[in-house]
Amino acid sequence: MSFKSPFRGNSKEPNDSIDLRQLQSLDPQAVTMIHNRYYGEVYRYASYRLDDSAIAEDVASEVFVILLEAVNRGNGPHSNLRGWLLGTASHLVTDHYRKQYAHPTESLPEDWRLPSDDPSEVAEGKDHLQQVKVAIQKLTPEQQNVLTLRFGNDYSLEETAVIIGKNINAVKAIQFRALTALRRLVEDPARHNRRNGS
Repeated sequence: MSFKSPFRGNSKEPNDSIDLRQLQSLDPQAVTMIHNRYYGEVYRYASYRLDDSAIAEDVASEVFVILLEAVNRGNGPHSNLRGWLLGTASHLVTDHYRKQYAHPTESLPEDWRLPSDDPSEVAEGKDHLQQVKVAIQKLTPEQQNVLTLRFGNDYSLEETAVIIGKNINAVKAIQFRALTALRRLVEDPARHNRRNGS
């Protein structure tokens, strides 16, 4: 099942100011409506960045807990609710990777399946997937964020620019640098490791 926002193509939701006013009063119906409207989008963002559905669900849920806590303290979002939610998700994903880096573990996703019966193809596919995951983590957080929004969440350049607070040309430049770096890291990881002293 795909979660698609009913407002695709708009950089600002038509009822954003009404939603935010109702949210400021912690109106249960407004909170439920906001959760229903944005949960799928936040989950999809986290899932793309994390590649683990259980952790992505935890992150998406935590975003809404943080939203309610922030509103209760009087410092929740004031203009761009979608940007605030995705920005919070981005911070939580970064925190997750920091913790994971401090305490690394290796596991296969629950839905992992063998793509082929040929063991050499299986090993090659797994190696390539791992190589891409490692390469993405070596990109800057800004590059990871842009790639996630553009390719994981299928946002337009305009939507991505609004969410990250940059102009369209800056988003294009970040995306170009990210894809160039990713290609270089995947094609020749040994060269990158030698350059970084690994």
